[in-house]
Amino acid sequence: MKSFYSFVSNGEYGIGCTGQSVCVFDKNGEELVAFKDLKYAYSCAISPKDDIFVVKSTEGRVAVYSLADLRLIKKFRFSSVAESQDDNFCFSSDGEIFYNIERHGDSCKTALSIYSTRDFVLNKRLFLADTNMVLTSVEVDCTSGDVYMTGFYRKEKSGVAHKWFVAKLVDDVLRDFCYILDSEHEYYVDYKKLEMSGFAEKSVKWSLFKDKQTELMEAKEKKISIAELWRKRSV
Repeated sequence: MKSFYSFVSNGEYGIGCTGQSVCVFDKNGEELVAFKDLKYAYSCAISPKDDIFVVKSTEGRVAVYSLADLRLIKKFRFSSVAESQDDNFCFSSDGEIFYNIERHGDSCKTALSIYSTRDFVLNKRLFLADTNMVLTSVEVDCTSGDVYMTGFYRKEKSGVAHKWFVAKLVDDVLRDFCYILDSEHEYYVDYKKLEMSGFAEKSVKWSLFKDKQTELMEAKEKKISIAELWRKRSV
């Protein structure tokens, strides 16, 4: 099998991203199709409805594919800022909404964009005006459907990061901020990227966990999450 930066599965299909191609396998491991619609595409996610999957490129592009008939549905560019679009993304628990952390203007300015999965037309783009806040990960709690995010604030004059946080998204506003350590933030963000990759070996080699296999196994067993981090800190 090819070497993948990410490999995710829903039990019926497995999807692997090499960076230059996206390969779809059946449950027996037989390759069904290989898409080459995006360059530098390292991550993908399957909708909870199991009807589509989304692939994201670091060039600022997204491709949406049908799982029913294995075809490209839509491809679009969400940002002209290339090379730095490696932040994570996710679906709402009902599969109706797609959340994507995007960088606009330059690689340091982040926003949370929200799309309807019916047509992947942009519904809203949040936090773009807040140039001192940098968003680093987004997660939907499968149990409650609530949305949680991590990020940090930069000092206005120097631009240096000085406050790291986890917060809950409520009515398009980040609320109930809980401030965390830099090391804690780095740990969770890196873990979320690995989780999105399906803990693919190639991604693990580029992560904080590359020499910490036991620690990674323990984190996977605990199924650590941003939601759980927020609940611990908000007590």
